[in-house]
Amino acid sequence: MISRRRGSRIVRFLVFLLCFEATIAITCYDCHSDQGTCNDGECEGVVCIKMETANKADGEKNYGKLDTTYRRTIHKTCGDEAEEMSCQQSAFGSKWMSRCVCDTPLCNGDQALIDSGLEPSSAAPPAAHYTQFALLVAIIVFVGASCLLILVATVCVQFC
Repeated sequence: MISRRRGSRIVRFLVFLLCFEATIAITCYDCHSDQGTCNDGECEGVVCIKMETANKADGEKNYGKLDTTYRRTIHKTCGDEAEEMSCQQSAFGSKWMSRCVCDTPLCNGDQALIDSGLEPSSAAPPAAHYTQFALLVAIIVFVGASCLLILVATVCVQFC
């Protein structure tokens, strides 16, 4: 049997190990690129972070053709506070943003995020024209309903 005093020492030691393990730094990529991607530079932190923003350059002329390329900016770095492993993406109009957090060495590399299942791919962001199309449909429905109400009100005033 383990004595009570020795048992409490073991418990304190295990708690110390758990606390120590939670603060161990991992190596992450630390870079910034306006060219679409980067996997260089290193930093140490509790988590690795990859942030990507894109702005669709829709409508710019490229030798007479409509250019639908994306202006992408990637920033990879370390975080000092523990966070849940996840990728969050949001889009509005032509703007798109993604933020991924992971907790293994060099996990903020492009292929590592794809392999872990956090990021679907490093391809271009989703097409923004669907959001713009939905907004256009909503405006058309609103204007149509307003015109119909005006027409009904006019008919009621004339014949009622």
